[in-house]
Amino acid sequence: MSESIAGTVLDSLEFARSGGVLERIVRLDELPRLADLLITTDGFLSLRLTGWRDNDKSWLQLDVAGELVLCCQRCLDGVRFPLEIRSRLRLMAPGEEWPDDDLVDDSADAVEAEKELAVLSLMEDEVLLALPIAPMHEKCDPPSADAGKHGPSPFASLAALKK
Repeated sequence: MSESIAGTVLDSLEFARSGGVLERIVRLDELPRLADLLITTDGFLSLRLTGWRDNDKSWLQLDVAGELVLCCQRCLDGVRFPLEIRSRLRLMAPGEEWPDDDLVDDSADAVEAEKELAVLSLMEDEVLLALPIAPMHEKCDPPSADAGKHGPSPFASLAALKK
């Protein structure tokens, strides 16, 4: 399970038809869009992608687990965010519309079947969708401006000129 996933592409319909299973450990620095949102890229996520068919439908299940350190929007320190994603994805032929009766059931999402599915990109998309909009600690103090620490305000001299 230590083999790198970077550059891994697969035929999604063939992967589902053959009941494929892909398990990898993904370093956080392999996910550039996610890395921009993290305090640190030390660490990894575990990935498991499973394919299957039932009732003439092709499916993928993506399981991702690990822990991220996001930037708290209140105090700007790191906040640990445990991640556990389980996404069921129905593979749809290009241009095929999602059936109306399936729209009621939100336990699965639809993705277009691809001959060259970039697994790392799919994983990163699902992780980004799972992140909170504004990550915060349950309790923390916002950063405080300590005027004495930095000396007098540069605007104090402007206020004196105004008088």
